[in-house]
Amino acid sequence: METYQKINQLISTNRAFVTATIVDHKGSAPGKTGFKIIVESDGQTTGTVGGGAIEKEVIEESLERLKTGQNGLHEYLLSGKASKGETATLVPMSCAGRVTVFYEVHGKRPIVYVFGGGHVGQSLLYHLKPLGYHSILIDNREEFATPEENAFADEIIHADYEKFAAEFKPVENAFIAILTHGHKYDSKILNIFYKRKLTFPYIGIIASKTKAAGILKSLKETISGEVDISPIHSPIGLNIGGNSASEIGLAIAAEIQSVRYGKC
Repeated sequence: METYQKINQLISTNRAFVTATIVDHKGSAPGKTGFKIIVESDGQTTGTVGGGAIEKEVIEESLERLKTGQNGLHEYLLSGKASKGETATLVPMSCAGRVTVFYEVHGKRPIVYVFGGGHVGQSLLYHLKPLGYHSILIDNREEFATPEENAFADEIIHADYEKFAAEFKPVENAFIAILTHGHKYDSKILNIFYKRKLTFPYIGIIASKTKAAGILKSLKETISGEVDISPIHSPIGLNIGGNSASEIGLAIAAEIQSVRYGKC
C-alpha cells in the first residue's frame, strides 16, 4: 500500500518518477513477480525489487529512462556469467535466476499559473485538467482561493497578486494566464515579470483590443531597452468564436496547447 500512496503523492505534487515492476521471474531471484520500486529524479526510492545488485541496476536504469521518457521491458540475468547469445543484461549475482522488469515513466506535467479564479479562470482550469497540465491558481480573494470554488486547480494559492509575482520562482517553460477581476492587476503583473526578466513561452492576458494595446504601451514605457513581446497573447485565446466564460476558457486552453506544440 505504501508504494501506491507514494505514487498518488508524487502525481499530486507534480514530481517526476519511474515505477519499476517485476512482471516475471524464473529460478532463484531476490525479487518476485509483483515486486515494485518507485525511483524519483533525485534517486530517492520507495519499495523494492529485491535489493542488492539487481536493485542498484534497476535504479540506474530508471534514472536513465527519466531522461528519455521511454517506457519498456528489460530482462536481467542474475548470474556471474552468461551463455553465448544471451540477450538479457548480466547482473553479477549468485542467484542464477532471471527477472523481467517493466519501467513506466511519469514525467513532470507542464505548469500553468492562472492569476484569477473567476468564471473565466474556472473554465480554463476545467479545460486544462484532461490535457495533462499541472495548474496553479493564484487569487487575492479568499473566497475564490478554495477547492470548493475552484475544484479543477491542482494547487491554490491565496496571495496578493503583485507580491506573488515579485517573489515566486516559476518552473522553467511555465505558461501564464492573467485573468484578474476588473483587469486591475493585469498590467502590474506583466510589468513585474519583465522587470524581473522572467521568460515564459506564453503569457496570456484577458483584454479587449484597446485594453491590450494600452497594456503593451505601459510595458514599453515602464521597461527600459528593447522589449520582447512575442510571448504575450492579448486579447487572450484563439479566435474560435463565442464570448461566454466557458467558450473563452476553451479558447485559452486551445491557445496554450497550440504554443506547447509549436502550432502558434
